[in-house]
Amino acid sequence: MSLHWQTKNGPVAAVCVPYSHMDDDDATLFYDTINALLVYANNRLGIVDPSELHERSGAPCMLYEHGGQVADTLWRNRQLVDDFVRDNPLHLPQDHLDCARPWRWALRDMFTVVDANEDSVLYMNRTHLFAVGASQDPADSHVHHIPSLMLLTLLPFKGGIVTSGMTIHLSPRPAPWAVPMISRQAKEFAARTIIATSGQLTTYGRKVPDDENLVTERFQREVDQGFADGTLL
Repeated sequence: MSLHWQTKNGPVAAVCVPYSHMDDDDATLFYDTINALLVYANNRLGIVDPSELHERSGAPCMLYEHGGQVADTLWRNRQLVDDFVRDNPLHLPQDHLDCARPWRWALRDMFTVVDANEDSVLYMNRTHLFAVGASQDPADSHVHHIPSLMLLTLLPFKGGIVTSGMTIHLSPRPAPWAVPMISRQAKEFAARTIIATSGQLTTYGRKVPDDENLVTERFQREVDQGFADGTLL
């Protein structure tokens, strides 16, 4: 599956997206694993009362009540994934542990949406472009505007890249003066390797120190306040 990024001046980049659109089996694997990891992280870090974590009934999906708050803290302490896989406290089957293992190198960052369709989204951080596939929902279902700034965590999965399921909109629309700058930066990054595979994401994630918060202090304060006052869950 390919994402063809175009501008008014013609095509800029075409990148193969190795994985997109979870079937029922993949969705069960992914969400059962991440839900278990969130429960484990909450037990370890004491983020919210355990009784406040609730899972939607029906199709597998993320813990939603306070799941975002737990997830945001988890991915700032991603080294917990090592303990989760090693100790297997919730007695998960091996395929779930194999799924979680590379999440040790999850990338939590601020990303600008450069292009999006139902199959994939092209995101940009400060250094690279990332091609991310759809999960259960269309890849562009949470994109409100192009460009816009989001807080996301990218995870390796089945050879490709998906989001963790939590999206926080930091800046729905950039200032008009910023749009040409974003376009120029995206074109510059398109000349580099566009990160689209699990291996590429893991390599990138390994270079980010565990104690480094890639989210700016201003936006982190806004996120923390959103969780504190209940506007974010």
